[in-house]
Amino acid sequence: MNLRSLVIAGIGMVFLSACMKSRHEGFEESETGLYCAMHKESGATKTPKEGDILWCKMQLFVKGAEGKKDSMLYDSNEMPDFPGGIKFIQVVKPEYAGDLMEGVAKLHIGDSASFIVSADSFFLVSNKMEKIPEGIKPGSELLFHFGIKDIKTKEETIKMISEAQSSKSGIDKAKLDELQASEASDLQAYLEKKKITAKPNPSGLVYVEVEKGNGKKAQKGQKVTLNYTGYLLNGKKFDSSFDHGQPFEFTLGKGEVIAGWDEGVSMMNVGGTATFVIPSVLGYGSNGAGGDIPPFAPLVFEVQLLKAQ
Repeated sequence: MNLRSLVIAGIGMVFLSACMKSRHEGFEESETGLYCAMHKESGATKTPKEGDILWCKMQLFVKGAEGKKDSMLYDSNEMPDFPGGIKFIQVVKPEYAGDLMEGVAKLHIGDSASFIVSADSFFLVSNKMEKIPEGIKPGSELLFHFGIKDIKTKEETIKMISEAQSSKSGIDKAKLDELQASEASDLQAYLEKKKITAKPNPSGLVYVEVEKGNGKKAQKGQKVTLNYTGYLLNGKKFDSSFDHGQPFEFTLGKGEVIAGWDEGVSMMNVGGTATFVIPSVLGYGSNGAGGDIPPFAPLVFEVQLLKAQ
């Protein structure tokens, strides 16, 4: 996302003390309407600050009606952000009463808990989607299971991802450190030079809408067809669908492309054009790609979304 970016984790006793009995068996309802079920309290005292990253195990379900099974939407063991089945969740300011973020902000390392939230609020308010995904009925509820493994800053998380990637690539660490150190300043200089004022998503993606399409917004699981051209910050073109003589296709949200593409295309309407400025953590990281994309290289893509079906 930013999807906004999404954990079997826990809530502290202060949060639980504000809860009361609810219509969901085993769950208590907070004064704001967030349903919570405590499974384990680790006794740790550290809680995340706004902007921190939760390293966690996570499962997400559409909660079934009474007597019916819950339907799984996501399992971090199957689609992890990091080895070990880890999902990254960035803690941000809640946007509505009963927001999932009210609960995750109370979690400690080693805690485990579950939350139930409104599907409409989660998809339409938190994730800024125009409609909830196909197959999920309006008025449904989502069930999150969280298990918190660690809490780190965004910078610490990026560094650990880079180190994990570099250990596989065999690239000289001193050179990687040099490239990594210059990425942020190079990216900021590019945005200023191009007079790009769009604020980055929580993930770091900068999305610039050039022309909004008249079609529907692309949804996770759809096969999308698009034309694109990719550049480095210095303006060097490294790839284009036009050079291949045909548009490019992939299934949105399945990890078939770099994370910056999955997130950026999910923000587009069919027929629209946009520019993605993608930090390396959402691109090819410390490995780069072939001889065309160096390690820690931010990427710029001009994208036209042709179809989503």
